[in-house]
Amino acid sequence: MNRNEFSLLLLHANALPMLLMQQLMGEVSEELARAEPPADDGLTDEQREEQSRIALNDLADRIEADPELAALSVFNFGAPPLPDEEIDRMIQQSREEDAAIKQTMASLDEMPDGPLDLDTFLKHAYARPLPAARIDAAFARADISALAASLAQLPADLPPLTAPMDGNGLARWLAFFRTEDEQCEALVFAVTRLDEGA
Repeated sequence: MNRNEFSLLLLHANALPMLLMQQLMGEVSEELARAEPPADDGLTDEQREEQSRIALNDLADRIEADPELAALSVFNFGAPPLPDEEIDRMIQQSREEDAAIKQTMASLDEMPDGPLDLDTFLKHAYARPLPAARIDAAFARADISALAASLAQLPADLPPLTAPMDGNGLARWLAFFRTEDEQCEALVFAVTRLDEGA
């Protein structure tokens, strides 16, 4: 796998989770649009609050009466103090995760509303290649032999992730990624981890 092939793998691996997120968000929006408004039960807000209070009290009584559930409801909040180095590492990790989420959401904001047009998405993605420094950094961290071996385990009838593809090809990869195939997920997340900190 050469650098150009890796750059396409990096692009496609980053795109799949983002596109799946938008696809799922679109489906939820459609379901909400089709959903009928809840029927008026004729209760006042005070009556609904009273029903909720009664239900919570009933649940508490059931937990108290069941020894196993009662044991699960007791928590030990004591924890050993963490070293300063571990706290700093966790803070840095949190910042990196926040940055990754913001980048993903920004990419989603750039995409048009409505059904996914994967041909248009790929046209824009290929016209704006990833920054060279970002590719070089990820390429330097990559175990190319391991990535090639992982790619070889994926269905041969799908278009290669290391080459340009059309919208139909990306749609097939998106459908396969959505099945939560372990090998596919492992490859995608292994590649996206190479991109962390870029």
